[in-house]
Amino acid sequence: MKRRAALVLYAILIGAAALVIAMLYAAVPVHADNPPPGADPMATVKRVMDQAIAVFKDKETSATDRRRKLREIAEANFDFQGMARSAVGYHWRSFSDGQRTEFVPLFTTFIEDVALSQIEKYSVEKVQQDIQSSVIAFDRERIDGDHAEVFSTVTLQNRPNPLQVNYEMKDVDGKWKIYDINVNAISVIANYRNQFNRVLNEQGYDKLVSLLREKTQQLSTALAN
Repeated sequence: MKRRAALVLYAILIGAAALVIAMLYAAVPVHADNPPPGADPMATVKRVMDQAIAVFKDKETSATDRRRKLREIAEANFDFQGMARSAVGYHWRSFSDGQRTEFVPLFTTFIEDVALSQIEKYSVEKVQQDIQSSVIAFDRERIDGDHAEVFSTVTLQNRPNPLQVNYEMKDVDGKWKIYDINVNAISVIANYRNQFNRVLNEQGYDKLVSLLREKTQQLSTALAN
């Protein structure tokens, strides 16, 4: 169970991260009573989970439509630009405008494809089963200006100790968006930052982009089959 959780959580950042957590860990549906887009951070996370769970519960949805809907949920509720910037750390300052424009959508597609491929590997059927057997409890939220953190506890079937899952959020143009997830104090974005910085330090921007394009192509091909 621990290995499965790690595979999924490290697969996303986030990308589509809360998205995957919603799919694999969210449980007994958590309803936010359809809060408006500008609602508080906790209500926003609950809404994202409700939307993701609804996609998986619809067993009539084709694989193609399911992926499209999940991408739409992710892109509407994750701050991918902020995530991309954080994932490269201080290197962002040295990126040209053109490189930043190129990197953000590439990073976004990469993260989404990693998440979707992990779901396919685990199997949609098992995701649907986990949704029914796991329980998530939102404990509190902390708001500091345009940043916030939502604290939750996730109980998985056959796992004695619950996971502490916290969502880092930012107010982007009046809407709260997720930009990182911490699982038992381990940051999903930090995991990517360590990998990306190693490549940037040793081989530079062009090599990182080349590797991301290669990996994204591999993932896209696998998802299409």
